[in-house]
Amino acid sequence: MTTDWRTKYASKIVPAEKAIKRIKPGNRVFIGSACGEPQELTRALCSAHASLSDTEVLHVLTLGVAPYADPKLAPSFRANAFFIGNSLRDAVADARADYTPVFLSQVPALFRTRRIPIDIALVSVSPPDQHGWCSLGVSVDITKPAVESTKLIVAQVNERMPRTHGDSFLHVDRIDYLVDKTEPLLEWPVVDEPDEVTRSIAANLARLIPDGATLQLGIGRIPDAVLSMLTQKNDLGIHTEMFSDGVMKLAKSGVITGKYKTLHRGKIVGSFAAGSHDLFEFLHDNPAIEMHASDYTNNPFVIARNDNMVAINAALEVDLTGQVVADSLGEKLHSGLGGHADFMRATALAKDGRPIIAVPSTADTPDGVRSRIVPNLQTGAGVITTRGDIHYVVTEYGAAYLAGRTMRERAMSLISIAHPDFRSELLHAAKRRRIVYPNQIMPPPRAPYPAKYEDHITLKDGKEVFVRPIRPDDEPLMKDMFYGFSEQTVYLRYHATLKSMPHNKLQVFCNVDYDTEMALICLVGTPGQEEVIAVGRYMTDAAKETAEVAFTVEDQWQRHGLGTYLFHRLVDIARGAGIRHFNAYVLVENSGMLKIFHRSGLEIETTKDDDVVRVSMRLPEAAKV
Repeated sequence: MTTDWRTKYASKIVPAEKAIKRIKPGNRVFIGSACGEPQELTRALCSAHASLSDTEVLHVLTLGVAPYADPKLAPSFRANAFFIGNSLRDAVADARADYTPVFLSQVPALFRTRRIPIDIALVSVSPPDQHGWCSLGVSVDITKPAVESTKLIVAQVNERMPRTHGDSFLHVDRIDYLVDKTEPLLEWPVVDEPDEVTRSIAANLARLIPDGATLQLGIGRIPDAVLSMLTQKNDLGIHTEMFSDGVMKLAKSGVITGKYKTLHRGKIVGSFAAGSHDLFEFLHDNPAIEMHASDYTNNPFVIARNDNMVAINAALEVDLTGQVVADSLGEKLHSGLGGHADFMRATALAKDGRPIIAVPSTADTPDGVRSRIVPNLQTGAGVITTRGDIHYVVTEYGAAYLAGRTMRERAMSLISIAHPDFRSELLHAAKRRRIVYPNQIMPPPRAPYPAKYEDHITLKDGKEVFVRPIRPDDEPLMKDMFYGFSEQTVYLRYHATLKSMPHNKLQVFCNVDYDTEMALICLVGTPGQEEVIAVGRYMTDAAKETAEVAFTVEDQWQRHGLGTYLFHRLVDIARGAGIRHFNAYVLVENSGMLKIFHRSGLEIETTKDDDVVRVSMRLPEAAKV
C-alpha cells in the first residue's frame, strides 16, 4: 500500500456533480443500503437525470425517499431492489421498478461473478484513519461485495459515519472519487412503547430464549420489543443480519456479552445497523462490534456454527400446514427474501437451534380484520419458509411447535394460537380439507389461553419442570402420558381399569373452557421434545362456586412433590376465580392423594361410600385488591 495516501486522497476530492458525470446512459449503479445510503450522491444522481437514460439503480433496503423511483424520472432510472422498502413499494406494484428475489447470502456472488455486473458504486464511508482506511460503517451487507466488484467507486466521506470494525474497510487507494459531505445519517425509527399485541408476542418469544443463546432478529416492532423483554437474561450473544437500538441497550446493561458464543466469542456480529444517532455513536470504534458482508453473516454454514442459535423472523401469513409467507400480500410484493430463509434453515441445523416465526394473529385490511393464520394462502403469495423448514410459530396467544408434527397436529397447534374470533372458522376449514378429525372440537373462545399461569419450577432433585395450562394441541402428549401409566395409576385416577384412551375421549380432556375449568400440565424436555409427566384440573358447577379437583402424576415422577405443587397452584387459581369449595373423589387406597389434601391446611370434611372417599375442602377467600 502506498505511503502517500493523503496526497492521493486530496486529489480525489470532487463535488458530487462532477463524480456523477462518470455515469453513462445504460450503466448499472449500486447505492449503499439503509442508514448507510450516501444521500448527497443520491441527490446529485437524480439532479443529473436529464443526461442519463436507462440507468439501473441497484440497492437493498432504502430508508430515504428514493427519488429515482419518481414516475417523472422513469426515462432516466429504473430501480432494482433486492429488498422492497416503503419508499419503493408503490413503484414495484406499478411496474415502475423491479424486484429481484434472492437470499442476501447469495447477492455478493451475483456481483463477484458479474452475473449482475456493477458499473459504479455510490457508497458512504467514514473519514480515513491514519493508514488511509475508511470504514463502510453501518452498511457492510452487500455494499462491501459491491465495492469489491464494481468498475468505479464514488464515496461520500461523512464524519457522522461511525468507524466499525470487522470486514468493513475500504482503502483510499481503491476509491476513484471522494465527495466530502458531512450530514446526519438516515435513522430507523425507534418504538419506545410497543402496543399490547406486540408486548404479548414479545413475552411469548422471550420464554423461548434461554440464557447464553445467540440471537438473530429481523426488522420491526417485534424484534425491538423482544429485546426489551430480555433484561433478566444472562450472557446473550448476537449473530444477525441487522441490529438496532435494542441490541445496544442490552449490551450496555451487560445482558449481551457473547460469553458462550461458539463463533466470534464476545463479539456482536452483524451486517448492517439501523437505528438512532445513539446507536451510531455506540458503534463508533467499538471493538465489541464486528460488521461483515452478508455472504458471511447470512451464510447458513456460518450461522449453524453458533450453538443455541435463536432466529426470530416475521411473517405476513401462515397456513394451517405451516407454510410461511413473508414477502408478499397475495400477488402484491411487500418486502423481500432478505435473510429470512438463510437464518431459519441454518438455525434449525445449529446445535440446540430454535428458528421462530413471529406474527400477530390478525391484520387490519381495507376489507376489515383478517386472520394471519389462514386455511389457504392467498393467490399469488410466495412461500419463504416451507412446511419442511417450519419449527416455531408465535402469536400473542402462545407458541406452536410444528417440526416433525403431522398435518393434524400442526393445524390444531396453529388454531390454538390464532385469534379466538377466527378459531371456529379455521377448524371448520381444517375439517373441510380433511386435515383434522371430523368430530374435532375446540374450547369456546370467550376465555383466551391464560399465559399468566405458566411457571417454571425446580424439583427437590434439581430437575426443571415447565407448568402451563393445557391446550387442544396437547392431545398427542396426553395420549403418550396415558399409555405410559401403570395399571395401578390408571385405576387410582379413573376408578376403573381402562385399556385405551381414544381421540373422542382424550380431546375432551384437552379442550378446556378456561372460564369454567382449569387444567395444568407439567412438562420436561426441550420444546419440541417435551413429555407430560403430570396433570391437574378442576371443573366448576353451574354456579361457579364449587369445583371438582383431580390430578395425577406419571409413575416415575411420583413422590417428587408434583402433586402437592399442582394442588396448591389450582387452589390459588380457583380462589382468584371466586371458587369457594373443592370436592374430590378418591379411592381409599390412594393414600398419596389423601395425604396431600389433609396436609394442605384447608378446612376438610371427608365421607366414605364403599371404597371411595369424598373430600370437601373450603378454600380461603382471595385477598381483596
